[in-house]
This record gives sequence, structure tokens and C-alpha cells, in this order.
Amino acid sequence: MKARIIWIILGLFVVMVALSGYVMISAALDISAARRALSRGSIRFEPDQLHRARNHLKHAEKRFHSLPARAVGWLPVVRQNFEALRSVAVKSLPVVDAAGALTEAVDGVGTSSLITNGRVDLRLLEELQEPLQAQADALSELVDEVRIRRNGWLIPILWSELDNLIDQAEEAGSSAETAADLIALVPSMLGGSGERTYLVALMNNTELRGAGGILSGVGSVKLHEGRVSLGKFQHYRELADDPPYRRVSAPSDFRENFGTYKADTTRWVSTTSSPDIPDVASVARELFSLTEGIEVDGVILVDPRGLAAMLPPNARIKVPTTQTVLTVAELPEYVYRGAYKELGGAVSRRRDSLIEVGQSAFERVLRSGFGRLSLVRSMGNAAGGGHLTFVSFDPGEAAVLTDAGISRDIGEPTYDEVLATVQNIGGNKLDSYAHRSIRHACGIESQQPTTCLTEVAISNTTPRGLSRFEYQYRPYGLFKNVVEIYMPSAADLLSVEVDGSPEGFFKNREDGLSPVGVYVEIPRGLTSTVRVKYQLPAKDMYTLEVAPQPLVADASLSVELAIPGKWEVDGPEGLSRGDTVHWEGRLDRRLRFEAGSSERSGLSGLWKNIGHFMREPLL
Repeated sequence: MKARIIWIILGLFVVMVALSGYVMISAALDISAARRALSRGSIRFEPDQLHRARNHLKHAEKRFHSLPARAVGWLPVVRQNFEALRSVAVKSLPVVDAAGALTEAVDGVGTSSLITNGRVDLRLLEELQEPLQAQADALSELVDEVRIRRNGWLIPILWSELDNLIDQAEEAGSSAETAADLIALVPSMLGGSGERTYLVALMNNTELRGAGGILSGVGSVKLHEGRVSLGKFQHYRELADDPPYRRVSAPSDFRENFGTYKADTTRWVSTTSSPDIPDVASVARELFSLTEGIEVDGVILVDPRGLAAMLPPNARIKVPTTQTVLTVAELPEYVYRGAYKELGGAVSRRRDSLIEVGQSAFERVLRSGFGRLSLVRSMGNAAGGGHLTFVSFDPGEAAVLTDAGISRDIGEPTYDEVLATVQNIGGNKLDSYAHRSIRHACGIESQQPTTCLTEVAISNTTPRGLSRFEYQYRPYGLFKNVVEIYMPSAADLLSVEVDGSPEGFFKNREDGLSPVGVYVEIPRGLTSTVRVKYQLPAKDMYTLEVAPQPLVADASLSVELAIPGKWEVDGPEGLSRGDTVHWEGRLDRRLRFEAGSSERSGLSGLWKNIGHFMREPLL
């Protein structure tokens, strides 16, 4: 009899586990399918995507009213896990609905051009603001609900999935919120409440400066009540004085760090020496006022990759004095390499032709508009990589642009920051043949100082057969670079090495960061590696941001964070987890990593601790 009772109890237990598993797995599969249906889009979704996502979520919600769910849904542990899944399904439905409304609004903009015949249709922008804010609000409510539903009774795999959902929803919500804030600014920035004039700075990344490329051309854009017109575009030499150069007012750290390059003078060419773009914009404004007598309300910095991102896919740009017609994809490569072969080097023909190419590209943007969603995305990607930057001198607008990362303001970060820049001081045009890889590794211990190493490797792949103007001096293909690795100003510098040996260096201060600079010569076919090791003050968490210097080809990045056993790391997709968290990829945008004590409790926390114990060495 006792054996029979035990078998009955075991049988009931197995049935309840099976029913619980059936309901949970079925609902989880529906929710995952809904997420997959929406994963192929970012702002705009196809109607069938939204329909499938809604059906999956509705189906998941119904699972919890089914007979199997009612049979076991009252059980402790099962109830909490069921409720978490059901809440996700319920709160995801408003997200899908908001995505549908946003898609309709985006489609409405897509049928018209934002700029047509030099005039901006401000009404189109206003129609996007409300659905963007609704999407942000729906995602915020989803995140709040998921956080509430995380508790100690959740099984580990469900906790992990909820963590992933929170990360994705927060990122999407932040993007929607930022887009809504930016759109709210656009009418005034486009001259809706008074005339606006912006300086346009064209940069060429084949000769690097801190902001990206050397300053090549300077022009202006004027806007009034949505009407856009281009001013004159000129090569920087047409604006520059003969020595002695006149000096303009500049931020103190800009003058201290880059005054040696005469970056704050009417020499003009070195204006883009700083990676802190608001400082660059401030100096450029003063120079433009002094040399042209024109006051500007903001500055647009753009390199060939950024210029290409603004153009319609079918655009064609003719190169003056030649029969060459460039597609959008061909434009950057032509500026970086082709122009030197076809137009020559230090000749007015090449300089004037490239300035006209830049002006023609802007004219094409104003003539054709950029209402297409693909262009909005490409411009966003270009801004993320630093190839298209906008600075406003209006304090309110500047704050929003800074929060969105569009103005590339260094600011005063209170966390670990990695930024590696090259100043080409040889005057050659070889930086399109420099391949850069960055490695950042930290050993983190709770309540102990954190030791970090930033390693920047630069390979010189200069081919044979370049013109004298491109390589400039002998030996052929030699790089002459000042490499600067930026670290937090609160960090203690431990060592600086080049190719494994201690190296002399200089150390400055720029806003909240301290650049450590070394002079490096890299012969053709070789690689040099600069390593900076430093220590950060003890904290109970660790945050890292990695910012790109806009290059001809994006740098590769590797991040390795050795963390305490009970910590977790949030970061970009592709993180490999363990006691040492690792990420590899292209540095084509600003990346953020956050490490801290795990929020897991109960069953999930116990499972994580067991896993950590099992990974510890026996001896």
C-alpha cells in the first residue's frame, strides 16, 4: 500500500511537471516567435510581421487560461513563472500596437521627401514625434513590468530570458525616446522660428586628425522657415592667412593640447585636431566669423563616408574636369584613393574638384530629399561612427544632441572610457592603408582598484606605386603618427609601452579624459603596438564606453573583462560569458559595457552560484 501511494504521488508529480513544462515551453515559444517576427526591423515593420507577432502573443496569453494551465497554475513556483510569462505577453501587445502606428507614420513620411526643391516639409517630422513617443512609453512599461516579475521563484533559464528582454527593450526604448526628442528640435533647427546658418566642414580621413580627417573644405548652409540654401564652398587654403596667423578664442584645453599645431589660428588646416567636437566647432565658428564675417548657429562635420550616407542610393556625382561619374558606393573610395591618381596631388585641379564634389553632393541631397527610411538609417549609422557630426550652439539643442551622441562631446565621464586617436604629422595621405585593432582588458575585483590595459595595434599596409604627393618622403610608405590613448582623468597611469618596451610619452587633460600620447614611426609592411596600463579607483560596479575615431576602414575591437564570480555584464550582442567576459567586433559606433553584482535571487541565484563553484579549480 505504501509503495502504491508513493508511486501515485510520484505519478502526480510527473504529470504536474509535464503540464507545467508544456504550458511554459509553449508560451515561451510563442513569445520568442513574436520577438523573432519583430527582430528584422527597427522602426518600420511589414504588416505580416506585426500580424504574426500579435497572433503569437495572443496565443501565449491564452495558454494561461487553458485547462493544463488551470490544473497546475496554483502551485508555488509554477504560479510565479506562469505569471511572469503571462505579463510579458500582455505588456508586449501594446509594444506591437505602437510599432504598427509608428510603421504607418514612417510609411507616410516615406511616400514624400523630407526635403524637396530646397524646402523642408516640417509637417512630416511632426507626424513622427507622437508615435515615436508612444513606442518609447510602451517599451518603458514593458521593462517596468518585467522587472517587477523577476523574483527568486523564477527558474534560471526564464530569468536569463527576461534579462535579455529588458536589455533589448531598454535599448529600443532609448532609441525611440532619443528620436522623439530630436524630432522635437528639428523645426527650430531648420529655421522654423528664425533664420539659421550652419558651417559645413568637409574632412578627409586619408590624413588623420583627432576629429577624424584633415580639414579639406569649408562651406555653409542657410535655413529659414524650412527653406534651405547653400553658401559658397571653398578649400581651406582660400580662407587661411599667410604667416603670422591670427589666433581666435578657444577652450583652454583645446589651446593647451593643440595650440602647437596652430589649431586655433587662421592656418585653418589643423582645426579638426581634437576629438572633442564641440571644441572644434567653437574654434571653427570663430575662424569663420573672422575670415568670412559670417556668424553661424552650429557646425556640421562630415567625411566622405558621411557624405555618401546622406545621398539617395541612385545618386550620381560628376567629377569636374573629368568624365568620371561616381555612384554613392564609389564616392568615398574615389576621395580616399582614386582622386590622387586621376587628378594629381598638390594641384588646384584636385582640390577644387573635390570641393565641387562635396558641394554637388549637398546640392543633390537638398534637391532629392531624404525621406527614404534607408537614408535615415544610413545617416544614423554614419553619425554613430563619427562620420557625420552636428553641433548646435543653442544650449537646449546642444544638450539633446549630446545625449544622442550626435555631437561627440567628450564631457566628464565618471566611468572607464576608451578612445584611441592618431594625428598624422607626416603630412602624407597614407591613413587609408592603416589597419587598426584595439584591445581593452580589465581585471575587476569588488571594492578593489581595477587595473586596465588598452592596446592599440596599427599595421602599415601601404602598397607600392603611389604618387609622391601621397607618400611625401623617404623611406617610401613610412607612417609618422602621434598615437593618443585616452583614459579617465581619475585613473593612475602605470606604464606606457611601444612594441613591448617602455616609451617616453606626454599626458594632457581634455574635459574628463587624459590622453596619453607617444610618437610612433611605422615602416611599410610592419605593425606597431602601443600599450597603456592604468588603475581605476575602487567601486562596487564597472562601466566602460568605447568611442570610435572615424576612419577609412573601421577599427576592430576586443574587450575582455575578468569579473568577480557573482557579477554579470551587460553589453552589445555577441558577449561570451563566464568569469572572463569577451566581445569582439567592429568599432563602428559607441559601445557600452556595464558590470556589477548579479540581481539574481532564489532559484536563479542558487543555480548561478553552483555553476561558479563547479568552475573553480580543485587544486
